[in-house]
Amino acid sequence: MQFKYPEILYSLLLLLVPIFIHLFQLRKFEKIVFTNVAFLKKVELQTRKSAKLKKFLILFSRLGIFAAVILAFAQPYISSNKQTLKPNIALYLDNSLSMQAKNGTNELFKDAVQNIISNYNSTSNLTLITNDNVFSDLTKKELKNTLLSLTYSPISKDVNTVLLQVNKTMKKKNGVKNHIVFISDFQTKNSNSKFSISDDVTYSFVQLKPQEEKNISIDSVYITKQNGLDISLEVALKSYNLNSDNTSVSLFKDNILIGKSTVELESNKTKTVRFKIPFNDSFNGKIVIEDNLISFDNELFFSLNKQEKINVLIVGDDNEYLTKIYTKAEFDLQSNKLNQVDYNLISSQNLIVLNELKIIPLSLQKSLIKFINNGGSLVIVPFNKSKITNYNTFFSELKIGAITSKIETEHLVNTINFSHPILDDVFEKRIKNFQYPNVKSYYKTNFKNEQAILKFENQSSFISEIKHKSGKIYWLASSINNSNSNFKSSPLIVPIFYNFAKQSFNLTALYYTIGQKNNIDIKTEIINDEVLHIEQLNNDNQNNKFIPLQNVKQQKVILQLEDNPLKAGFYVVKKDTDKLKNIAFNYNRNESVPKYTNVKTLIKNYKNTSYSTKIKETFNTIDNTYKVKSFWKWFLIIALLFLVIETLLIKFLKN
Repeated sequence: MQFKYPEILYSLLLLLVPIFIHLFQLRKFEKIVFTNVAFLKKVELQTRKSAKLKKFLILFSRLGIFAAVILAFAQPYISSNKQTLKPNIALYLDNSLSMQAKNGTNELFKDAVQNIISNYNSTSNLTLITNDNVFSDLTKKELKNTLLSLTYSPISKDVNTVLLQVNKTMKKKNGVKNHIVFISDFQTKNSNSKFSISDDVTYSFVQLKPQEEKNISIDSVYITKQNGLDISLEVALKSYNLNSDNTSVSLFKDNILIGKSTVELESNKTKTVRFKIPFNDSFNGKIVIEDNLISFDNELFFSLNKQEKINVLIVGDDNEYLTKIYTKAEFDLQSNKLNQVDYNLISSQNLIVLNELKIIPLSLQKSLIKFINNGGSLVIVPFNKSKITNYNTFFSELKIGAITSKIETEHLVNTINFSHPILDDVFEKRIKNFQYPNVKSYYKTNFKNEQAILKFENQSSFISEIKHKSGKIYWLASSINNSNSNFKSSPLIVPIFYNFAKQSFNLTALYYTIGQKNNIDIKTEIINDEVLHIEQLNNDNQNNKFIPLQNVKQQKVILQLEDNPLKAGFYVVKKDTDKLKNIAFNYNRNESVPKYTNVKTLIKNYKNTSYSTKIKETFNTIDNTYKVKSFWKWFLIIALLFLVIETLLIKFLKN
């Protein structure tokens, strides 16, 4: 037998008090002399024996009363679990989008909700944790209402992240052990090769798997070609463990069907479907497929806005080659000689290229420093005979470093930083056999926070990026005119200078992925306390609007989104009531992959874990493990019986 409050048993020492009272009565007796006391002595002897018996019976009943009451307050019980009377239970329910997979006719998540409601019978409160919320200290009724109100979340977490969160959420109580019930499909992308299992916690892993580990997903949409009349869209579909002869693919503009096609899919391969749409100022499109396996990836939203041009200013005497890179279709280009530059245009540019200037005038330096500090991008291509002291004055004002010397020997450029964003989409694969450019002379520098894009054979930087406050500076270590370098003949020059401009302004993508960090540049100016806000289009819920984190620059505002929105669809960026831009958001396609971790194998070496595929079986096991038989009510009944016995003894037993 165990006691919930064993410290109360020390109160049994109080039973000595009535024993002392009964055994050591301090009453004084007075002697009375009689002539003949033989008869009285006989009566006295009988009376003393009777009184003594009555006292001991009353003493025994009172001791029984006190002992039974003390034992009742100590709450005795019998349990198969010697660690605790009732566990402190936390229940994690995976409500990620992959739980839309079906187990028969019902979705895994909805089936889990019904099973929890039907089979959780404990009277103890518990903590419910989902991917996007924590509900503490829920009663059984509150648990039911909370479960019925849950919806799918685009947020997904790996197992160890959830375990860490649960351990932080649950408060340890003296003598009470934590028990975590983990209900999930354990999709492979959300599971590690090893779980962070704690020795002082008991774990029950319930793995729910779909009846068929198959799916068809709209993987992506992208533009392959466009002209003044129409745009060619490629829709990529991916099949997982499934062959499909006739998958229907539909294209909607808003809610109007404008195109339909069918495609034959092979298991675990990607297939594309092409659509042509008219070239308009704006287009809110939706791709829809018919698939009954997992539903969230059967739609993909995309949005086309009026094409925004990137503002580029080139300052130099010979800009002809560079102007060919920045075409009118994508860029608003200004090309000026140094003495023709309108300084009023500098603040409105996204990219400025200083093309082989001998000196940078002090007035231009001040304007450029302000331009960079406000988030602009600057490319500096030095001249063969640039004045180093003049350039270093500019670099000193920026506090980024300096030119240390000029190297007059020929060097080969032979190292490419393939992982740099400027070259991120230039190469399909890393190549070794490449026609590298060379230079006859270059400027050696010592810059702070410098990241090389291209390097010489001696590992000095040829092209590098220096981040300064909100802006970027791209430095070329040598002039690129034909007398000093053959870089203009290299296949690298066009994509690098093109991406200098592309990286200077985040053009609106066809769509953004929910849950990822997204930066969106909006060409507008806001003053005073003005802010931009985003709201969902075609939505009855008027509350689905939010104000994102925003970084205000000259001529633009950078919206920084990660936690919002949480629902796929079309959204509009507004300044007050003015609509500035349409954007589309979609759920992460990682949730589409029907591949699951073998949890049973991962936890087989842990004694404090259990595995099941059924929620009912898990809750039954927990109930049986922590099932107790309590006796405190019986001891109260015993105390009442002793009280009745004492009353009867006092009333009916004569001395």
